[in-house]
Amino acid sequence: MSKQVSGIAPIPKAVALALGGAFLASGAYAQSAQKQERIEITGSAIKRTVDAEGALPITTITAKELRETGVTSTEEALQKVAAMQTTLTSSQSVGSGTGGKASANLRGLGSNKTLVLLNGRRLAAFAFDSQSVDLNAIPFAAIERIEVLRDGASAIYGTDAVGGVINFITRSNFTGVDLSVESYRPSKPGGSQQRLSAAGGLGDLNKDGYNAWISYDVRSVEALAAIDRNFSRTGFDPSRGLSSTSGTSYPANFTYTRLSDQRLVGGNATRAAGCVPPLSIADPAFPATCRFDFTAMVDAIPEQELRTLAARGSFKLGNNIASLEFVRADNTNTARVASDPVTGLTMPITSPFYPRAFPGIDATKPVTVGWRMIPGGKRTNEAESVAQRAVFDLTGSYGDWDYKAGYFDTVSRAKETIRDGYVNKALIQAGVTSGLLNPFGDNTPAALAAITAAKMTGSPTQAKGTTKGFDLRVSRELFAMAGGNAGLSVGLEQRLETYRNDTDDAVVNAVPSLGRSPYHAGGTRRVTAFTGEMLFPVTKELELQLALRTDKYSDFGTSSNPKVGVRYQPMKSLVLRGSYNTGFRAPALDDLYGPNAVTFTSDSYNDPLLCPGGRVSAQGVDVRDCGQQPQALTGGDPLLKPETSKAFTLGFAFEPFQNGTISLDFWKIELKDQIGAFPEQAVFEDPSRFAARYTRCNQLSAAQQALYDRCQGAYANSRAIAFIDTRTSNLGGVKTNGFDLTAAYAFTTGLGRTALTYSGTIVSSYEYQRVAGDPFIPNVGKYVDSSPIFRGQHVIGLDQKMGALGVSFAIRHKSGYQDQNSGGQTNTVGAYTLADLGLNYQVAKGFVVAGGLKNLFDTDPPLTNQVSTFQRGYDPRFTDPTGRTLWLRVSYSAK
Repeated sequence: MSKQVSGIAPIPKAVALALGGAFLASGAYAQSAQKQERIEITGSAIKRTVDAEGALPITTITAKELRETGVTSTEEALQKVAAMQTTLTSSQSVGSGTGGKASANLRGLGSNKTLVLLNGRRLAAFAFDSQSVDLNAIPFAAIERIEVLRDGASAIYGTDAVGGVINFITRSNFTGVDLSVESYRPSKPGGSQQRLSAAGGLGDLNKDGYNAWISYDVRSVEALAAIDRNFSRTGFDPSRGLSSTSGTSYPANFTYTRLSDQRLVGGNATRAAGCVPPLSIADPAFPATCRFDFTAMVDAIPEQELRTLAARGSFKLGNNIASLEFVRADNTNTARVASDPVTGLTMPITSPFYPRAFPGIDATKPVTVGWRMIPGGKRTNEAESVAQRAVFDLTGSYGDWDYKAGYFDTVSRAKETIRDGYVNKALIQAGVTSGLLNPFGDNTPAALAAITAAKMTGSPTQAKGTTKGFDLRVSRELFAMAGGNAGLSVGLEQRLETYRNDTDDAVVNAVPSLGRSPYHAGGTRRVTAFTGEMLFPVTKELELQLALRTDKYSDFGTSSNPKVGVRYQPMKSLVLRGSYNTGFRAPALDDLYGPNAVTFTSDSYNDPLLCPGGRVSAQGVDVRDCGQQPQALTGGDPLLKPETSKAFTLGFAFEPFQNGTISLDFWKIELKDQIGAFPEQAVFEDPSRFAARYTRCNQLSAAQQALYDRCQGAYANSRAIAFIDTRTSNLGGVKTNGFDLTAAYAFTTGLGRTALTYSGTIVSSYEYQRVAGDPFIPNVGKYVDSSPIFRGQHVIGLDQKMGALGVSFAIRHKSGYQDQNSGGQTNTVGAYTLADLGLNYQVAKGFVVAGGLKNLFDTDPPLTNQVSTFQRGYDPRFTDPTGRTLWLRVSYSAK
């Protein structure tokens, strides 16, 4: 249950307690009734009294709430924010090379337009893409609360705050000891979790003049195989509208020369017997070949181990406080997918396994083989990432001025390692040529030993990104106005960003299925920013906020972005608020300098020239051109333009009765020159318009053709697709608007204190362009290109406190949408609703036992035919495949 800062002054204490006990950034509501403490809130750099808060729509989630509902990670915590359209989860590392990254995406504008802060300062963007922060870098065990500003804040924080700001705030002035042990056990196999955390602190900053604390957390996640859940165990179930398979099968498909007309066609020696189910399936469209159900061999959830360390020391120096903060996160993500699909192998007629008995074959010519290397086992990728940040901070006052200065040094390192299942194609080709290896059936012990010897291990890619710099901000009250004293804040920030991304060329050249090309890319950028903000309490009822930020980029010139905020309180129980701001986002270093490399498309397609409508043409080859994943050229473009945006909010917060609040905010965002990978779906949807994005084998030299799977062997100089161009581009505009609604009510009965909370987001419109000048494409309630936009998302909470016993109940809901339906299906994805139950009991002072059931009703994810992720039958980006999970936590705290 998240709570909404309403801005009504004063908020009843019962409501503040109902909303998690952390009403304000100061952390103590009771003190605010005694003195008007001046604090700094997310979304403003000016300190103000707590009763003046409310001009900005902020949602706060406390660590206490998260613990009581069994939340185990930052990515899971953000699922309680209704404005969050998607969260890139660690599960997306399965087959996609994300490096185990998890990221946030407010308003559906992209993770690169949601700014993630730790204690109000930046972390380094994830090394592999330099786009956004990896949520795994946040020290979850040390978090005290999360503040989500659901409003553009480029004028305060910088360019990437277009969609909003998420500020994770750690403990402060912590003393004593906190210990906890947690276990999460699903009712079905796979996906269990264990966690151990410990924290200790000493010294009271106010009494002793110093405070130091340290926190360490270890979380391990057991892999969940897709085959262990009925809804995800297969990608081929025509009765459910699923028909997602690969043309690289086991036993192997092959392309042969038909004797009657010398045409290249596909075949499989086991097809007449029905292939080799359950993994090898007869292809209904092409009766001579087999398809492979790769879904049955992938992970739904990868194995993960995350270790985080956080420490902070603070010392009073007169009226000043000097602090040193250090955070480090080590994340290891191990994902498994189907066995290596080795294509483009040439089998000579001298091989004892040559399919000379296959009907119609011209046995005088070699065949081209695509072999799923089942004997080599599952492909296993291990992604290791390290994120760390050190900050020195000096905060205090001098005369009438408050100041905050700091130096920060952040780094993100990532490395991908192949552990098993990948083979050296050249060695497999040698075994096929010699007649040792049999792609069409069982292999001898000597052949299996040769396959094992051909396995590759190593680190194909590694990357590093850094951000270091300093900031200084000063603020003070100015002249008196009718509603109070005007406020001023000015600031300076300077930072240096670096980025480096390299491959081990020998590894990527030897293993084509990695979807990598050799590359060595990097870039550097300096940014200097000047900020100014003024607060004018024009009357006791009316407050005006003006802000301006000017960013100077070493590679993109200068941009200035203003913000205007208004707060009007005509009566004690009602606050009206609104804001307008512009934004500017320079392309990330990866957008500009990201390696131009070839990978595979996420979806499978028919070649519009050689297999139009799924029917192979005279020059086409079914196993090459129909229902396949062609290669795609990805990477940055140094000629990209910056993104610009405008955002507007208007709303109110109302206290209709004692201990009850409600707020409603309208928001509208317009974005121009959106930066992103050109959608592969558009390339295949309109091949005539985007013909220039196709490169075919016969357009390349012999040396170039050797780099692409579809141009090798018998396919050389053919009209097959070598690759499509999906490199990063300025795609066009985005226009979206909607409403955020929150409500809370707290009351006390003979049973104790009861609190009810609601948070919801309705997206009225979301439209975007693939290319500037094109018509806008509606996306709300529809899966378009690579994802849907949910029309409605809601989080409902109930907390009941009865002495030493506490009970929490939460419901999370996402509306349904029209499915991807890329195969001509007409499926509508159903709504998704989860309920979580938690109980906690204070056994003795400081000793608490908690437990509950996540996904209380064991709700399966709704059926979808999406083909944009390796997992099929459901969408891992929006749903949880684990099922009902029993959790238990034992904790001890001593102050």
